[in-house]
Amino acid sequence: MDGVRGREENIPFGILAGIIAAALGAALWMGIAVATGWRGGIVALGVGALVGLAVRIVGNGRSMIFGIIGAVLTLAGCLGGEILTVVQLSSSPEHDFYNTLTTLDLIPTVTNIFNRMDPIMYLIYGIGIFEGYKLSIRK
Repeated sequence: MDGVRGREENIPFGILAGIIAAALGAALWMGIAVATGWRGGIVALGVGALVGLAVRIVGNGRSMIFGIIGAVLTLAGCLGGEILTVVQLSSSPEHDFYNTLTTLDLIPTVTNIFNRMDPIMYLIYGIGIFEGYKLSIRK
């Protein structure tokens, strides 16, 4: 499960796999939040695992840069999931998902997301990001 033996480290493929995993994680985050009405950050753990394993398996990395890539992309996937959830819940028949997404003011939205988070959410995000870091590096 740790990549193909004999392969060298591949940062570009690791980044690409991490981006795909982060996008998938963000979409799953939105789906769970919209379907259940639950806006908990526990999904951050799943996003961290998904991104970390994707970076590790495809990138085959043993250096710290792969961990940093995994951590940054995990944060991006979590924030992406929060943003997609806000967009989906703000959509209406007059303003569909795409129109709402393209007219979204990103900075105030992200600021609002962080302002409404409680300390436990920060902790869960941190654990998810650490998981993305740790799982991205082959031992």
